[in-house]
Amino acid sequence: MKSLIGILMMCMFLPAGAYAEQATLPLEKITDPDMAHALFMKAITEKNIDQLCAMYTDDAVMVLRDGKLEVSGQSSLRRVFSIMVDMVETLHIETVYQVEGENTVLFRSKYRSVYVTPDGDRQEVVSSGIEVLERQEDGSWLFSIDHQNGGANVL
Repeated sequence: MKSLIGILMMCMFLPAGAYAEQATLPLEKITDPDMAHALFMKAITEKNIDQLCAMYTDDAVMVLRDGKLEVSGQSSLRRVFSIMVDMVETLHIETVYQVEGENTVLFRSKYRSVYVTPDGDRQEVVSSGIEVLERQEDGSWLFSIDHQNGGANVL
């Protein structure tokens, strides 16, 4: 776990162009909050960094698993996602519940991921996150807050 956090922290200091280029794929919009987690899992599986970034507001905030490192903005998110797609072998996200307002949705998620460390070790993470989506002018939805461990019990 600490090695994953350390790697994600290191990626914050890479130049914006340090990640591998990939072919441009058509981007999907979140047209219904119910599809947000499924689209995120699909983008991770396809290693589609552009799709992942397109699902977040320009000023989105992500709190990484340790709860101590917070990143915001598209260039920082792109760096995190570029490392994440290289490491994650499998990801399953379950929506535990969602509370929907007129223009905002609050999610609590439960997820399980298997990733490979740079040393080649396979590790499993099971936790619970909290995410906030905001409705955009065109009616689509974007993540504005993503706390990867925010739903885990803290007691």
